[in-house]
Amino acid sequence: MKKIISLLMLLVILTASPWQAAADEEPGDQPKVLLLYHAEEKTQEEEVPLLDMLVGHFSSDITVQSIEDAAAEYVKGDYTHVIYLGLGKRQLTEEELFVVDQYDDVKKMFIGNYFEYFKEAPSLSIRDYRHIDGVSGEGKSFDLRGKKDMMLINGIDQMEVLYEGQAADGSYPLIFKNDNLYYVAANSITGRLSDIIGESLFDFFDREKSQPKKLIRLEDIHPRSDPVLVKQVGDYLAERDIPYAVTVVPVYKNPETGEDIHLSQALELVEVLQEMQKNGASLIQHGYFHQYREDETGEGFEYWDVDYDRPIYQSNTSEVKLREDFPSDEAYQDFVQNVGLPYEQTYIYDSIVNGVYEMTAEGLYPIAFEAPHYSMSQTGYKELSKYFTTYVGQIQISDRTYDGTFVPLYESTPAGLHGMKVIPETMGYVNPKRNESIDRMMQKADYASQFSDSYLAFFYHPYLGIEKFDELMTQLEKYDQYEWVDLKEMEHKTEVDGMVVETANGDINVSRPMSVLVTQTTRDLWWVAIPLIIFVIIAIATIARKFRKQKTDSEFWESQ
Repeated sequence: MKKIISLLMLLVILTASPWQAAADEEPGDQPKVLLLYHAEEKTQEEEVPLLDMLVGHFSSDITVQSIEDAAAEYVKGDYTHVIYLGLGKRQLTEEELFVVDQYDDVKKMFIGNYFEYFKEAPSLSIRDYRHIDGVSGEGKSFDLRGKKDMMLINGIDQMEVLYEGQAADGSYPLIFKNDNLYYVAANSITGRLSDIIGESLFDFFDREKSQPKKLIRLEDIHPRSDPVLVKQVGDYLAERDIPYAVTVVPVYKNPETGEDIHLSQALELVEVLQEMQKNGASLIQHGYFHQYREDETGEGFEYWDVDYDRPIYQSNTSEVKLREDFPSDEAYQDFVQNVGLPYEQTYIYDSIVNGVYEMTAEGLYPIAFEAPHYSMSQTGYKELSKYFTTYVGQIQISDRTYDGTFVPLYESTPAGLHGMKVIPETMGYVNPKRNESIDRMMQKADYASQFSDSYLAFFYHPYLGIEKFDELMTQLEKYDQYEWVDLKEMEHKTEVDGMVVETANGDINVSRPMSVLVTQTTRDLWWVAIPLIIFVIIAIATIARKFRKQKTDSEFWESQ
């Protein structure tokens, strides 16, 4: 069937018209958000992406700016919502206070230190501090699983309290509001407190709440994956009419053995993946090699040099250059800017292009991307956003270390992803080394299910077998009231050098540039080449024989 389809494609190559994507939807009247922050330490700055991702569920039009930079620019924008995140201990200058105060006709949220100095809060003051280990509100209670600091605020008697912090000596207002002004009396938003602030943003943005949803990812499928085990899980889901996603690594690589296998060499697996895609699976490109140095595919990092805990600045065969190899910080930064970053961008581009081309050549169409181990630099996300509109998993929040990821419980289009939407993973995965792994996943599902628009999302490795998967799915039946997410029902776009894969309303549409279409079709039609060559040889031989015969006849008559 594939060959017939390929032949038809070749015949209609000049007349086929590219698929027209569903009409681009205008963002409409989505909020225009200004997110200002005051941070004095690197670890404080790493909380800013958290808030950006929380807000990204409600708007993709977000401007993130330090209050120092905003005060220097001194420009007032047409924002509908202003959020101030105060993490630093320095008191703000008059110019910095004015940056926020000048927005007197919009909704504002103040989080953290020194909000009592803004003009809307002259009657507020901090009277004390408490450690809290829980939060309650809207009829729910949340265990923070750790101590968090909060401020006890005077002057809020007439305000509406949305959430209270639970301390050893009682409950205290944590998130409260007065008309269009919202306050969060905590000077850090890490941990589970971020989820509760995210829930309060539904009120801040006047957004209706929806019930949770569920998402399955079958993970780390590469050319050496056992097609029988992959098919078992795919059939299990198809029989139950459950949509799911599959992350595909196009090349298996083992530096120790020298093994290097491409999808085109894994015919049985490709057929299984094609069938899964046909039966409802959404494919996600999961890197290209899923390794960088000496690790086997599936084990290694690809977009982060984990041995040196830094971005991919050099080839894995080059002598590693670190800060101590340079006489000064300036010299090292010059190396990073002029050698490291250009190398990283090219490295990421090559892996994306090669991956998309090799997948689509096999009739496998990636509609989103996931970095191995969720590790990628901020430069990497920016580069990735040129080719994908959707990222799946969790986000590395800084370039300081890979050991710090975050994702809200709901979808988000934060400013930090440069237009990409992130579909979250919230439950983890079945770890064969931990007997209580599924129980832990269910605890996370119980927690996530308490929040609006949340995802109960996990991934599973098919090599673990169908029995373990069935055990997990059986426990998830307690959430049968929630729908499974079919990523193809959403709008996604992958565009690489003229190759475009788009989804909308459950359909996948692919368009290729002419050169790629001819190359891929020719490769698929290799079986035509052999009889064609034989035909050409026979035709040439026949013509030559006829020509020799004519020459012989002429020579005969000339000799008479």
